[in-house]
Amino acid sequence: MVAPPNGLSRRRFLGFGSAGAAAVLLGTGAWNSASAFASPVKGTYPFTLGVASGDPLHDGVVLWTRLAPEVFAADGKGGMPATPVRVEYEVALDEGFRSVVRRDSVVATPELAHSVHPEISGLLPDREYF
Repeated sequence: MVAPPNGLSRRRFLGFGSAGAAAVLLGTGAWNSASAFASPVKGTYPFTLGVASGDPLHDGVVLWTRLAPEVFAADGKGGMPATPVRVEYEVALDEGFRSVVRRDSVVATPELAHSVHPEISGLLPDREYF
């Protein structure tokens, strides 16, 4: 296993990963959120590829996911429409999300295969987030 960068403890590094997995999700902001659809495909779960975090800093992390309700769709688009989709995310101090510290939205665009990767900053160091 590769050691976490910047002298981070393994626990802190994994804590940031947990924040990424629990956050309710991400993006680029290439389009105005108001013009994006609120739901990519009704009745489907768009986060089949999960959520990841990386590039941990002392006060933040980058979250990543790709919306793909049908990962193996023949057209390679993961079952997503050819339109932008707004994705909302939250980062909290507790697993139950009673103490949310960051909340925002980003836009997943077809040009980036509906992947999103917001940079979350302003977090306190040496703390686990969800």
